[in-house]
Amino acid sequence: MNGAPEIVVAIIDDHEAIRVGMSAALRASGRSLRVIEGAATVADFLARDPADADVVLLDLNLGDGSDPKDNAEALRAEGHRVLVYSIADNVRMLRRALAGGADGVCRKAEPIAETVEAIVAVHEGRQVISQEILAAIEGDATYVAAALGPREREVLSLYAAGLEIPPIGRTLYITENSVKEYLKRIRAKYTQVDRPAASKLELFRRAVEDGIVPPVEPRF
Repeated sequence: MNGAPEIVVAIIDDHEAIRVGMSAALRASGRSLRVIEGAATVADFLARDPADADVVLLDLNLGDGSDPKDNAEALRAEGHRVLVYSIADNVRMLRRALAGGADGVCRKAEPIAETVEAIVAVHEGRQVISQEILAAIEGDATYVAAALGPREREVLSLYAAGLEIPPIGRTLYITENSVKEYLKRIRAKYTQVDRPAASKLELFRRAVEDGIVPPVEPRF
């Protein structure tokens, strides 16, 4: 794609064949992607401090038994956007990765073109979670909901949609202090069920996970 900014991609997967094969496929995609050396674990990847990786494709189930939440948090802390690239059959692990700040989920069974578009979307700051994966997450019997009340869900819906506190108050006919108090309670409830939501982006993720707002998907 002429004129498109280059996106630097790295792949973390404990299967060398996946890393090699996916690297070749991304390089041949015709998009402005530069694939750098990946690793079998997040620890190995970060030990080399590859600060130029924009998007990291992260497998959920790595051979070192590491927690997807810890892995996503570690990568995000170093400034990398994280796209889970997995067979995505373990909903608990998917939830862990999303709780750690993963920007999206892409199945290994999907066509390469869809994975490329997901990489581009994540690089642009969009969250990529398909309706199919959301349905699997919502149907997970082990999931612990934050038990938000109707008004809390309304406030979160508007806040996640991009409204600031004053217009939320005007829309719902409540004071700005009331909006702030609702947001404080919402964050506390998510923290109590091990789903932290300190930032606005984290609140958006929780709203997507709970079906309060629709996911943002790549445009093909």
